[in-house]
Amino acid sequence: MPDVVSRPRTEPEEDPARFTRRRLWRWLAILTIGTATMVACWQDPLYP
Repeated sequence: MPDVVSRPRTEPEEDPARFTRRRLWRWLAILTIGTATMVACWQDPLYP
């Protein structure tokens, strides 16, 4: 008797794309914020 609850046979799912647009925007935002933070910390003070 076949198992009624068995999953249908389908082709294996393909691997997800390595660089998605969302991931690219996330990395771009992280690098931009990190660079701006480092520049803000390393700049010379404004007082004489």
